[in-house]
Amino acid sequence: MASVKGKPRRRLSLDSPPNMSREAPLRMLVFGNSSCDQISLTRSVLGQDVFTGDEVNISVTKKSSGVVQERIITLVNTPNLQDNDLPDSVLHKELRKAVCFSCPGPHAVLFVVDPSHLTSYTMDILKPLVHYFGERVLKHTLIVLYHERGMRALSIEAEVKKNKSFRELAEKCSQNYIFFKGEVNWTEGSQTQVLLTKVDEMVSEHGMFSNMEFKDAEKRIQIEERFVRKSKENEIRETLKVLENQHSGEVLASEILKYEEKIQSECREKAELVVADKLGFTVRVVDYAVAVGKGAFVGALLGFAVGYEGMAVGAAVGAGLGAVCGGAANAAWSYIYKSFTDAH
Repeated sequence: MASVKGKPRRRLSLDSPPNMSREAPLRMLVFGNSSCDQISLTRSVLGQDVFTGDEVNISVTKKSSGVVQERIITLVNTPNLQDNDLPDSVLHKELRKAVCFSCPGPHAVLFVVDPSHLTSYTMDILKPLVHYFGERVLKHTLIVLYHERGMRALSIEAEVKKNKSFRELAEKCSQNYIFFKGEVNWTEGSQTQVLLTKVDEMVSEHGMFSNMEFKDAEKRIQIEERFVRKSKENEIRETLKVLENQHSGEVLASEILKYEEKIQSECREKAELVVADKLGFTVRVVDYAVAVGKGAFVGALLGFAVGYEGMAVGAAVGAGLGAVCGGAANAAWSYIYKSFTDAH
């Protein structure tokens, strides 16, 4: 990741915390009904080709970062659900990666749609998003109506606003939408500014999106970062010695700073991948716990060992106990949640 101008940072130390010098980026998850539009939006916002020339279909989660208008921007593209027929197990893994890549939580979810192809099916693309992250994620969702040349802005916007499917979609997302003219943005950057301003407004109103899984993943990533950093101790020492022999004064400080950011970025990215592979316990299970009550959920887990019937009985008993015990149920919930995530 490119470095960002700011206050001088202290020299890299083996005892430094993993996130010591990283500026907090603006993190956005990117969904869509067209891989092509997701790729085009990502390229346009970041101002660079982060996808290779032969990447026309997004089938795996990909994280891309850059410095845009003096801000660190991170876009996490999830697999395009219209272009891919992914098995549940694969989709779960990719969404867990999306969680880890956007920890401690995305500031916005960008739902990229083609304004000339708005149909009732467009609404269906949102269903997996809500299914895995819960209804609350819609408050953090910005509809990006992405289009290139050949469309007159005023006419296309007027037509879109008449579209029944779009009106339903906009209503679901609290009327958070923008029109993004890709060709214009490449020369002016004005569309990116509109997008960032809108995201800032949404963050000001709702904060960043997070839930139990994001919080758990972030804790795990920070722990894993320390392990990764520990494994690089010898490499760091040797590199610092080389830099000290080659440079001095301000040049040395600058080289150390660049190396520091490189190491931190590498440790973070490796930790995210490791945790994404290990992280079980999908959001659907977490949402289920909220829906039926912690007591019922704890009971269901305790009954899991004897099969689905045991889960049903355990849930019923747990619900009653949860209502009576309150704090005890909360403690049990925390314990079992940790145990199950570790087991997975």
